[in-house]
Amino acid sequence: MELIEFLTPVNVVTFLLLFIRISALFSFLPFFNYMNIPVVAKAAFSFWLTILFFPIVPKVNFEINLINLILAIFNEVAFGFFVGMALNLMFDVLKYGAEQISFVMGFTMANVIDPNFGGQSTIVAQFFIWVAILIFLSFGGDHLEILLISDIMKKLPFGAFFNYHSVYEYFLVYMKKYFLLGVGFAFPILAISLMADIIFAMIMKTMPQFNLLVVGFPIKIFVSFLVLMAILGSMMVMFSNELKEAFRAVLAFV
Repeated sequence: MELIEFLTPVNVVTFLLLFIRISALFSFLPFFNYMNIPVVAKAAFSFWLTILFFPIVPKVNFEINLINLILAIFNEVAFGFFVGMALNLMFDVLKYGAEQISFVMGFTMANVIDPNFGGQSTIVAQFFIWVAILIFLSFGGDHLEILLISDIMKKLPFGAFFNYHSVYEYFLVYMKKYFLLGVGFAFPILAISLMADIIFAMIMKTMPQFNLLVVGFPIKIFVSFLVLMAILGSMMVMFSNELKEAFRAVLAFV
């Protein structure tokens, strides 16, 4: 009898929107959106968090009808998409920088299947993404995402529209910054590659018998690997700092 009295329209709609919000966030947030995590596990974890958060979240305060419910569901899914895209942007920028490094090292043809996203990526990009995931987990990125969900529950009521202006401003302002950051990740390798090309060109002018394909490319790859090992730590520090900044910026969406 108590269970039937508990299943009021307000409680049912609140539980439904809470489950949709958490599921949408887990569908787009880094680490939780990876394809190698079973969908059943994601759904079970979302349902468990819904039960956990339900007693402390505010109930819906809009008129319950079909149109308002559809708009609320659309708003929750859109919010999860923009939050996930904002946080995934740093991983994409890191992957962009790795692809530029692969191009100058001659590794663009060595593509492998990325199990996280289901597409193809270069070996260097795959290596960078796995290192970035380890760095993400090392500073508790998965815990920060749970805390982010908790803060969103307090600040964004169900059915309310989030701050679209902040979302537009974030992607407009930070897109230039992240593009420059992606080029900055690859700049040391690009600079070394340019310097090696100039040196090889000078050698070939003075020594026409110098075989660039046999001697030049292996030296170029070896030097690029040495520079990559030297700057990898600094790249990951920049990545973690920018990702933490993205966590703070996402709170402005609500």
